[in-house]
Amino acid sequence: MCGIVGILDNRNHPKQAELDRFTDSLAHRGPDGRGTWRDGCIALGHRRLAILDLTDTGKCPMPFGDNNRYWITYNGEVYNFIELRRELESHGHRFRSETDTEVIAAAYAQWGKDCLLRFNGMWAFAIWDSVDKTLFLARDRFGIKPFYYAVSGSRFAFASEMKAFRELAEFQPKLDSEGLTAYLADPKAAEGKTDRTPLEGVRKLPAGHCMMLDRDGKMQLTRWWSTKDHFPEIPQGYRQQVEQLRELFLDSVRLRMRSDVSIGSCLSGGIDSSGVVGALALLHKRDAQLERCPQDWQKAFIATFPDSAIDERTYAEEVVAMTDAKPYYWVFDGERAVRNTVDVIWSHESVYQGNMVPIWATYRELRRDGTVVTLDGHGADEMLGGYIWYFEETYNTLNSKLYDDFHQALPTLLRNFDRLAMAHGVEIRTPYLDWRLVSYILALPPETKIGKGFTKRVLRDALEGIIPDRIRERRFKMGFSSPMVDWFNGGMEKLILETIEHPLWKNSPYWDVKKIKPEIKLKTERHAWQSSEKSKISKYWLYINAVLWHRLFIDGEAPESLRTT
Repeated sequence: MCGIVGILDNRNHPKQAELDRFTDSLAHRGPDGRGTWRDGCIALGHRRLAILDLTDTGKCPMPFGDNNRYWITYNGEVYNFIELRRELESHGHRFRSETDTEVIAAAYAQWGKDCLLRFNGMWAFAIWDSVDKTLFLARDRFGIKPFYYAVSGSRFAFASEMKAFRELAEFQPKLDSEGLTAYLADPKAAEGKTDRTPLEGVRKLPAGHCMMLDRDGKMQLTRWWSTKDHFPEIPQGYRQQVEQLRELFLDSVRLRMRSDVSIGSCLSGGIDSSGVVGALALLHKRDAQLERCPQDWQKAFIATFPDSAIDERTYAEEVVAMTDAKPYYWVFDGERAVRNTVDVIWSHESVYQGNMVPIWATYRELRRDGTVVTLDGHGADEMLGGYIWYFEETYNTLNSKLYDDFHQALPTLLRNFDRLAMAHGVEIRTPYLDWRLVSYILALPPETKIGKGFTKRVLRDALEGIIPDRIRERRFKMGFSSPMVDWFNGGMEKLILETIEHPLWKNSPYWDVKKIKPEIKLKTERHAWQSSEKSKISKYWLYINAVLWHRLFIDGEAPESLRTT
């Protein structure tokens, strides 16, 4: 897991100083080392978070092939790299490192872009072919890892995060009004619906897509993955469906335990995260072919919210007791956390309706502990109907709704967690997003997903004996949210009032300033926001977030200059 950048410019060859700035703007994603490489029109940069092969042989950009034909810069993990390496060795390839990076380069040399179909994992990478003078770019099936690019004249540049482009010599940050409109209109799904961003000229390489460029920058964009095309045959009987899901899930967790550093999990006490922790314990007990698995895998990081309705500590403690996980508790302090609001917007890079300080702070605690890899439970809700509103769907429409939500709404969640974790140099692995498991679950009949009065019915039954029954049979979902009503009535008061007086707020064409400003000002000053107004607060925070984002990413103000507490 790392930060990557690159420049292809045949007319004005990239300079080292510019490449250094571009690369080091992502130092937070890769605090363990850096590397750059240039050759005429092409320049690649890399910030390293060392997880596999901690020696210098694991550094990027990495050469591969006769006379160093290929150069790769890579962010992500291909978990089945051990099996692929053995297959590639049978084809005559030889390796000098113990990384998955080198396996990706060899797979591309062997199979071309078809290598992508063989990878099980998450990735964004670029490979330069110094013989054919082509640049191959690829992003994983579901967009777990980020990939942005910008084209200007003869120059093509790419990076893991939008903020990196601000370091390019000729890049002038401007607002993309169409991009911002999309994020304001549907902040939960915009990430999966459009390739635009709020930053003009910066686009996303869509999930499941790859791109080939020649030395002159001519681009060919190709969709290499469509989940519907990979639906497997589903067993007829419900018990067989449960057992197959269980085995697929356990194998997904097994692959994601591969690491040369210790691993942990973020445990909420909900079904999904509890399932991951329970699977880790079961696999270790079985010693189920755990190749490259560290001995230190038992850490469970638990965020607690004392005296709050969203506190799930008692459920998390039941999982700890059943699995012998080692609990690490972080006690949420609302007054301290709200001070990090601007820092979170800077890390997050986008416009969103929630203040995600608790998530950002949880991953900060992992880094402080020295844990940089975590297996978390993201993705199951969007595949299995984990939210109560899915009960409103008929069986005729449920699968179609889940398929669309998975591919449109989930990318936003993945974007959120990637930025908030990688702000601290922490890698998130997502066992529920193994492509075999995703294809299997989305192909299941709707009654196996929602039935007998339960959401996620088939997963609950698959986790029998792996997690406590009280958690398996929970019918309510808390979610991991911020106390926005309390913050609007207190901790964020100064930031809110200053923002609604800013010219960007007053002159905005995106919301009705005259209509909403008096209410925001009055209720915030009087600390009069009510719990029944959560949806309204989320909408107003989205607009405030947009102004703060503009000040940070367009106007270039430093995060510390915007802090109000």
